[in-house]
Amino acid sequence: MDWITLIINWFDKNESVLSGVAAFIAIIALLLSPLGGNFKSLFFKSKKKTKQGVASASNARQAGKPTIYIEPFTGSSNDESSFAHQINEEVRRAMANLTGSVLVTDVALADYIARANVVLNESRCRVTLRLQDQHNNEDFWSARFEATIDDRLETIDQLNSQLSSALRIELRKRFALRNDGDFETNLSKLTVVICSVDEAVWDSGTVIVDELLAEQPEHAMLQGMFGFFLQRELLIGCRLLDQEQLTKVENIIQKSLDLNRNSDFGYWVMGYFLLYGRLDHAGANRNFQRSIEINPFYGLGQLYLGQLEVFGGETTKGIELCKKKLTIGESDVSTCQTMQAIAAGELKLGNFDTATEWAERALHRFGNVTPTLIVLAAAAGLAGNDEVAQRTIESLKEKHSEISIDTMRRWPYKDDVDWQLFTSGLRKAGLG
Repeated sequence: MDWITLIINWFDKNESVLSGVAAFIAIIALLLSPLGGNFKSLFFKSKKKTKQGVASASNARQAGKPTIYIEPFTGSSNDESSFAHQINEEVRRAMANLTGSVLVTDVALADYIARANVVLNESRCRVTLRLQDQHNNEDFWSARFEATIDDRLETIDQLNSQLSSALRIELRKRFALRNDGDFETNLSKLTVVICSVDEAVWDSGTVIVDELLAEQPEHAMLQGMFGFFLQRELLIGCRLLDQEQLTKVENIIQKSLDLNRNSDFGYWVMGYFLLYGRLDHAGANRNFQRSIEINPFYGLGQLYLGQLEVFGGETTKGIELCKKKLTIGESDVSTCQTMQAIAAGELKLGNFDTATEWAERALHRFGNVTPTLIVLAAAAGLAGNDEVAQRTIESLKEKHSEISIDTMRRWPYKDDVDWQLFTSGLRKAGLG
């Protein structure tokens, strides 16, 4: 019986150990029971929240897109603060729907921070917007936007369109300066290319496009940007596109839409192609309208509806819409082309001196962009301003020694008589 005595003595000496083992077994049983599910949920609740936040930050950064935090807009008076809050809400809503960036709610996750201040003066509103690079605490861009407050809601919509468009473009420009070489950074570099009117910048885009297509050939935004990139001659050149080129461009843009049927940019690119490449005003209108259905405050969609009116609808209405939507928030290429469109519209209306002034404004702001030189020559020729007309034709021939009216692409006037008036101005200026 000695072995029984030994066992009894061991249990007596190790009572605390056995109690711990029993407690451990009891806890495991509890966690595995239905009641344990509630216990685990309660116990790990705060820890899970922390992990979800980390995951969100990780996803935002893994996506590679620029992240932005929008601070509450400010104002000095109660009315200004209220107006600032309303604009802020709309801008946040617009930015949350844009595909080119990630709107974050935690400033610690942001690459960039947007701040704005609102000032009201009787019937005028001024919003000063600035952007800060969170990584080096540098204010790298700022702009001022103004509007007349005839209708408060309309003014908020107008400012929202301008502010969100500016943020969309400036974020991509800044993001493109990074040197990490990832897909989204290079996509931002392509954005800078297609927003430019500099021919050297466009030349550099070929390498970027090839690298991006090799990496992600099924990327919807990339395909849309590729389709726009191939329309270089329609943007900053003068030559006709042959049918093979037109078909290629259209197929690429259609591919981008097949990949993403909810891309405001994709439908805008198709609208642009149909207007300037196919001279299809009805098709262009459908696509511009669709881009605005997707994003009611999409600046490019609204801007090019104005151009559509200039060339094929109510020209005066189109000119006013272009002027209203022509802001610092848009890209150089769209701003330059809109100023050209306004000049072409004034020419159509017979306001040749005004047309000349608008073309000269574009020239002074963006330099010798080929389409600007063309519309300036036509307007100056019709205005009888021989000095400007001859100087402009000389500049055109320096860039394009063999340029002629026969080899030049047609501007998207819907009526032949308007195009004939345009070309008569070029002949008067001295272009054969």
